Amino acid sequence: MRDIHEVLRKKQAEQAQLGKQIEALQSAAEQLRSVAHLLDEAHSEEAINRG
Repeated sequence: MRDIHEVLRKKQAEQAQLGKQIEALQSAAEQLRSVAHLLDEAHSEEAINRG
């Protein structure tokens, strides 16, 4: 049987790693949101120019 403290440390390390991954994904989502409107505007302008 494994030491409960070892299991707890491992789970806490996994939780910390997941927290870092969540923060990185949230940051990436914010960056994509800031660019998305530019892409939408470019797409709209392209449609107007074709129209």
